[in-house]
Amino acid sequence: MRKVLLATTALVALGGVSAASADISVSAANEFKYTSWSDNTAETGGVNKTNWNNTTSYKISASKVTDNGLSMSSYALQDGTSDGSWNDFGFSITGDFGTVGFEGSESGDAFATAVDVTPDEGNSITTATATTTSYNLPGDEAVDSASISYKSPDISGFQFAFGAKPNGNSDSSSFGAQYSMTSGTTSITVKYAASSAGKATTGAAELEATSVGLVVGYGDATVTYAQNTEENGTYDFTADAIGITYKMSDSITLSAYTGTTDDAKDTTHEVKDTGL
Repeated sequence: MRKVLLATTALVALGGVSAASADISVSAANEFKYTSWSDNTAETGGVNKTNWNNTTSYKISASKVTDNGLSMSSYALQDGTSDGSWNDFGFSITGDFGTVGFEGSESGDAFATAVDVTPDEGNSITTATATTTSYNLPGDEAVDSASISYKSPDISGFQFAFGAKPNGNSDSSSFGAQYSMTSGTTSITVKYAASSAGKATTGAAELEATSVGLVVGYGDATVTYAQNTEENGTYDFTADAIGITYKMSDSITLSAYTGTTDDAKDTTHEVKDTGL
């Protein structure tokens, strides 16, 4: 009887025992991006408010269906690291009971809602104050990911998930749920997620985040609304954003979003962002 160790070597256990025992695929991609922006901040030292990025990524994936019907999958990703190291990986087991996921395949934050529906965003927005470390973009969500998680199967449109991440004094936990319904060409999904992380140091504060989302689809159009919050003692962010996508064809999709972020502990902090 073959045993599979549930550890960071899961990819080896799946694909290295026998080439015929798992489906293995290798993919690669290259992205280049030019960004130009304007703001009311004076730039010095030759900075001209433009940016050029070029990234190459490689991904190895493996999957296997066991004799008792369990689906097992794993991947390793090299996403443009300067030293060539593999900087992302994940492993999951799926059955009638649901899905158990590890690291990059976790589902602890699966039902958090982001509204940055555009294919990519510029990187011109910077933090407004020295103490601001989050919510550069109002379309983002801040629910913490997990190192291990469980996601339930679909139960008449309802699903839930929870996860945990050991991290010394700042261990975190996350959970979420969603309910989906469909009538004809219209679909409605209501989502909620939250996470809580402990104090990293004695004088630090706990980090709390929530995400409430509503996704409405009608034919080829989808509208997404979300309110995301994050609070840790020095800041208390609330971000509201709405986005829309329209699929014109298999190769063309139009998308746009807009949102704002406010800080309840800093009345001068306000971020507005619009993407097309």
